[in-house]
Amino acid sequence: MSFLKPYIRRFAALIAINGADADLNRKQVVNITYLLSAMVGIMSALVFFVYGWFTESIVHILGAMVSVIGYLLSIKGYAGCARVLFPLACATYVSICTFRFYGSDSHFAWLLIILAAYSVTGFRVDRGKAQFVVCAFALMMFAFIELFAPKTTPYASLDVRLLIALSTFVASACMIVLIAGVVVTKLRKLNEHLRYLAEVDDLTKVHNRRKVLAEAANVFADSMLSNQACCFAILDLDHFKSINDRFGHETGDLVLQKTAAVMKNTIRKSDWIGRYGGEEFVIIMSNTRTEEALKLMESVRIQISDLRLAYNGLDKKLRVTTSIGIAGVDAETQRYEQVLARADKALYQAKDQGRNQVVFAGKDMEAV
Repeated sequence: MSFLKPYIRRFAALIAINGADADLNRKQVVNITYLLSAMVGIMSALVFFVYGWFTESIVHILGAMVSVIGYLLSIKGYAGCARVLFPLACATYVSICTFRFYGSDSHFAWLLIILAAYSVTGFRVDRGKAQFVVCAFALMMFAFIELFAPKTTPYASLDVRLLIALSTFVASACMIVLIAGVVVTKLRKLNEHLRYLAEVDDLTKVHNRRKVLAEAANVFADSMLSNQACCFAILDLDHFKSINDRFGHETGDLVLQKTAAVMKNTIRKSDWIGRYGGEEFVIIMSNTRTEEALKLMESVRIQISDLRLAYNGLDKKLRVTTSIGIAGVDAETQRYEQVLARADKALYQAKDQGRNQVVFAGKDMEAV
């Protein structure tokens, strides 16, 4: 049974594939469809074998084997062949079973309805012709079976026909629900991925300017409504331009990544951090008084100052420092932009006073 392990692992990893890759999502739908078809065929074969219907059991086993072949084609890279094989195999299977064993009164032909769901999820959107052909093919086969298949057969008593009709409904419903579930899950993951791209800075993995300013507006509004304190901080890496000029942009990117990670790990879970632009970052601290903000930002400054970064493969370590300006909401504040403006002025004061320090915006620092 060891030869089955790679395929079992692949099946277990189906849902773990990147949700943003549409081609892989379609491949998942095809793979899951084949695997379910194989399992249904094997279970059906066992049931009919127990009841002594050996010919019917062989037909179901052959159907399961075709499903396994389709799955193998898909995972081996022949996705196009696998996508086309399933509609043909499904229609052939349904036709043989209806004409030979069940009769049209069993409504087994309704199993072809899964091809409609399959055509939408198994083929790319720009392959509209392929989707139309599959749906049209399923409709033609359904009409052919209903028109020319016998109403009943010697194999199918009333009880058997009712059982087949019920099984067909359950199988069709399960297949459609499963395929729809895969599609919905992948759409949700795709939306999450797009939201991540829209809100997170790709280099530093903290929030981007748009997201952090949106949260600044939300925190400020909550502060005004609940009459609670909040503080904004702007951080700027000291002499960052000279780091880029002397050691290269690759080292500059490393500095941004490491310092952003330090900030992210030092602030509280309730705080928001985002890249404001270049080497500047913004930290939004809700329900935070001046003393708390100063203490927290001083901790961030010390943590960054303690960093020692290797560069260009040398043993020598690069030291980075940061200047931080903080501002809070007061009775005269009307917009969150005013808080940011005061924090920016405090930042420039920190730089003028020698850098690598934290400055809180006093009353004399009015917003422009």
